Formats: sequence, C-alpha cells, structure tokens
Amino acid sequence: MKRQEDFNDPYNKDSTHEQSESAQAVSAHVQKPLRCANCDIEILWSPTVQRGQTYCCTGCAAGGPCCCDYSQYRSINISGVIHYGPDEEALNKSSD
Repeated sequence: MKRQEDFNDPYNKDSTHEQSESAQAVSAHVQKPLRCANCDIEILWSPTVQRGQTYCCTGCAAGGPCCCDYSQYRSINISGVIHYGPDEEALNKSSD
C-alpha cells in the first residue's frame, strides 16, 4: 500500500494547475455558442470567417442581407434581429 506522500509530486503541481485552466477554457468555449457578427443569430453550422469576424453566411459577411436557411431554428430560438436597411419608422420619427 502506498502512502499519501508517494502520490504528491512537487514537480507535477504546475502541470495540474495548467490542466485545470485548460479544461476551464475549453469548457467556457464549448458552452458559448457562436453568434453572427452581423445579424447576431446563433450559428448552428460551420461559420464564415472574414477578417477575424464570425458570420452565419456569405451574405452577412458581405454586410447583408442574411441568406441563411432558418428551417433549423424554431421561431422561439431566433434571438437576433435581421436589419435589411434603414428603419423607416425611426427615420420618420427623427424628421418630426
């Protein structure tokens, strides 16, 4: 039977700490869903990456409009607002 001192390796303390930090970083990355930098929807597929930004489609990467197929989402899961142009109502209010 081994004693507790046999399990304590003074040279392994840092690597255990580094492993713990790495596991936490991976866990945080896995839990945080990718979101489009343009329309802010959660990306459920391989993203389009352009200039370090993550987009849901080539349309959003080009500045809009979004050209995604939303059939993978239930209506309650779409959290982003897709803006196709200037908000006409806001423009009318600002001219009053």
